[in-house]
Amino acid sequence: METVMKMDKILKFINRRLSDLCGLMLLIIMVLLLVNVISREFGYAIDGLSNLSVLILISVVYLGLSTTEEANQHAAVELLENKLKVRNRKTLMIAIHIIKLIAIGIFTYAAVGNFFTSVETGEAFTDVVYIPMWPSKLALLVGLIFFEIQIALNLLKTILNIENDEEKTGDLTANL
Repeated sequence: METVMKMDKILKFINRRLSDLCGLMLLIIMVLLLVNVISREFGYAIDGLSNLSVLILISVVYLGLSTTEEANQHAAVELLENKLKVRNRKTLMIAIHIIKLIAIGIFTYAAVGNFFTSVETGEAFTDVVYIPMWPSKLALLVGLIFFEIQIALNLLKTILNIENDEEKTGDLTANL
């Protein structure tokens, strides 16, 4: 139990840093798009800014997965969960975590191969400006790895009946 709590503390620290990085990348996207719009208005479009924004946005989405999983803030349908008793709800949550572990494990496995292929082949956007795709694929892979670790940690916490801090404080979630 103490090991799980230490792992939880470490992962929370990592998730905070990833959230900070995502915020910075969103700022960069806003600046790139603003520069893109202004430069087009003056008739001097800068090639590649839109494509670069897309690659950064992909990184933001995947690097933020672990943080949303930590706080259980993914969109979810709780129709079945709300009708179950506490014991059955715990069994359902364990099953859901196991299914998520398997699914994200498959995605992570595929992302590893995709990243290395991208690096080896020099995959890039086919545009006037050469923009390699491997950095966003690396961010995708890192995001999936931490997402997988967070799911496994949440599974352990569910099995051991350890509540999230967010659950204790009644944090609002994006559940449907």
